[in-house]
Amino acid sequence: MIAFALFLATLGLAAMGMSQPQHHGWVMHRQPSHRRSALLRWSGLATVAASLVPAMAAWGPAFGAVGWAGLLSLAAFLLLLARTYIPQPPKR
Repeated sequence: MIAFALFLATLGLAAMGMSQPQHHGWVMHRQPSHRRSALLRWSGLATVAASLVPAMAAWGPAFGAVGWAGLLSLAAFLLLLARTYIPQPPKR
């Protein structure tokens, strides 16, 4: 359950990051449309919120919220490492 919560948090934060023009341009080599940006932002927010459910199922309601905040920090750190050390995809 904890690994699934971390996966959902990472997926949601990645979607929220891809909604920003500079990160979307780095990966896709073009700017996102307003519709795609809004879709990525809202789906990322929903996925991050959904990651709270398995965290609370694993740790209970009291420690689940605290553990979820830690998982969000870990997910953000993993995305920071990926953005820093993975080379930019080649243009097609």
